[in-house]
Amino acid sequence: MSSRKVILAIDQGTTSTKALVIDQGGTILGTSLPERFAIEPSYPRPGWVEFDPQRILETVRQSAQAAVRNAGVRYDEIAAIGLANQGETVIAFDGASGRPICPAISWQDRRTEEITQRWRSRGMEDNIFATTGLRLDPYFSAAKMAWILENVSKAGDLQIAGRLRLGTSDAWLLWQLSGGQQFSTDVSTASRTMLMDLSTLQWSPHLVESFGIAIDDLPQIVSNTERIGVTTKASFMAEVPITGICVDQQAALFGQRALDVGQAKITYGTGCFLLANIGTDAARRVPGMLTSVGWNVGSETTYVFDGGVYNAGSLVDWFCELGLAADVECVASLAQDLDSHSQVVLIPALSGLAAPRWSSRARACWLGMDLGTDRRHLARSALEAIAFRVKEIFDVMQESGIRLRHVNVDGGLTGCDLLMQIQADVLGVSLMRNSLTEFTGLGVGYLAGLGCGFWESPELLPRNTSASFAFEPDAKATSDYATSFARWKRACSLVVQMGEEGLF
Repeated sequence: MSSRKVILAIDQGTTSTKALVIDQGGTILGTSLPERFAIEPSYPRPGWVEFDPQRILETVRQSAQAAVRNAGVRYDEIAAIGLANQGETVIAFDGASGRPICPAISWQDRRTEEITQRWRSRGMEDNIFATTGLRLDPYFSAAKMAWILENVSKAGDLQIAGRLRLGTSDAWLLWQLSGGQQFSTDVSTASRTMLMDLSTLQWSPHLVESFGIAIDDLPQIVSNTERIGVTTKASFMAEVPITGICVDQQAALFGQRALDVGQAKITYGTGCFLLANIGTDAARRVPGMLTSVGWNVGSETTYVFDGGVYNAGSLVDWFCELGLAADVECVASLAQDLDSHSQVVLIPALSGLAAPRWSSRARACWLGMDLGTDRRHLARSALEAIAFRVKEIFDVMQESGIRLRHVNVDGGLTGCDLLMQIQADVLGVSLMRNSLTEFTGLGVGYLAGLGCGFWESPELLPRNTSASFAFEPDAKATSDYATSFARWKRACSLVVQMGEEGLF
């Protein structure tokens, strides 16, 4: 029998699930691609975004099977599994049967506006920021859990019976894959719930009680690198240890080997997220930014500054759904066809605005159109809007003392060369795009390998040898974009004000 051992890494994302198989040298032996195991969201009401939990589980199994098959390995050769999750998405289920009691509520969902406003009126915002590093916003899991308790009648019955399980999507998946033996979440994902104390790395009893949630309903918090559970043959074709779990954006940062303070990455997926390593100081805060756990390995916890743009890939998808373009390549072609910057401004607040503005009531709109406006101007404004939102976050991080000389980029939208060049010009720094696109899977694979002893320490992880391409800023373009960005910021502030005044 072969002594070869590999890591199976599963990246359960917002729109699909992917998997890859990694050997001890860091070589990716196979992935689930080109098959796409899609997860279709539903939008039952304005602002609501839901998923079928069973479909999420199904895609995890299917993508894993495809990656193992394509890598040409056997299940008994898998040393461990790593699982990355989509973050703040909440799934509530019956701890006896394992059945969900309602659809999964996506991180993009905004139904909890009233709940978060209620908490804000009670003066909770400053304490939440100090304790958790997060802003009081519907984005995070706590308000979704409170909504379920207030609106799903079965939740109260199960809570009384001691059978309610409230967790993020990773806790649901771990429970299912382990045959009901494990109800856990990792410390990085827990730091995105608005319930965890960054100083203790445990649930905050005060916040949990204030939000009307019972600690007994929540999963156990574990590190990113330990033996968390074991899959069962009934649930996963084989008994395999799960030794690494992590929220997706932090996993991507780890996959980029951003192990030193100041190293950063931008992931361009459904949303767009700029994360920077800030070291081991749990108390570090910057207005407008989030402080979260990056990863906990052994006795050391690394923290990150995090700034999110809710709509990036989803903005391009929406643009195409309007019939303005067929795909992202078409959007780029239209935008490239302009001789100069678009005078049209797009505020991409399809799900409100996150860092650094945190306006959940802002709504998307185009400004500055006239009879000469055509699809080219709209396409250019869409790509510039993504770049400008990232620029706002970048500037706040720079002002906080995090010096970002160059930034690694990953995610599906990085395949759009025009967007990457616009972004480099807007930021005035180099962007490094690697030919490897699956850094979330690679990162959680690294964590699983550390958790099972595949590798001894983060410093000894294999280095990615894939080719990189640098997008260098053009000095004149950077200067020109400074004027465009200032105009866009003024327009954005106007839209935020309109939202806060209830004009949308």
